Amino acid sequence: MHLIDSLEKNADWGKIFGVVDSLYNDKGFSSNADNFARATAVEKAIAKFSDLDRVDQTGYDFVFGDTKVELKMGKNLFRKGGYSSKLKRKTSIHETKKFKVKSFLSEKKTVEDFRKDKTFDYMMVIDLTARRVVIVEDEKARSLYQDGADGAMIELKLGDYYQCDLGEFDVTEPPALLSDSINKAIEGYLDF
Repeated sequence: MHLIDSLEKNADWGKIFGVVDSLYNDKGFSSNADNFARATAVEKAIAKFSDLDRVDQTGYDFVFGDTKVELKMGKNLFRKGGYSSKLKRKTSIHETKKFKVKSFLSEKKTVEDFRKDKTFDYMMVIDLTARRVVIVEDEKARSLYQDGADGAMIELKLGDYYQCDLGEFDVTEPPALLSDSINKAIEGYLDF
């Protein structure tokens, strides 16, 4: 089975997006430091409710058999369409805003270095707000890398990706808030 078929047929997107909704509406997550806990929880939810295995390696986050998958996610990645006064042009619902794919902060590399460096087979991009999952082949993704302030950026347009058909699903949120669980775990850890 191909990665895309698995994501469309075997993933429980209702539970994955339930975790997303719970995490991003959790008032206990109020600082940028909380972004790591949220990202880890979403990655673990994807691994639990799909056929992907989370490996969290440099350059890719999951494997699907021998296929390496890099995850990029964010809120409102896809444009709403219409005229953008900021960009001074008409935008499409099929294009994303620019988002970071590689950071210069942890590595002494240039965009050109990242374009040459194959670390994954597919990039899975999830728009957490629009509930869209798109797949970009490695070679295509790397060809689209652009310079950003502190890393390589990418902007996707129609034809650059395959949009997964997630079908109909009901969102099911976890029964507890992760921030409450983390705070209880830390209190217990410090109780000595």
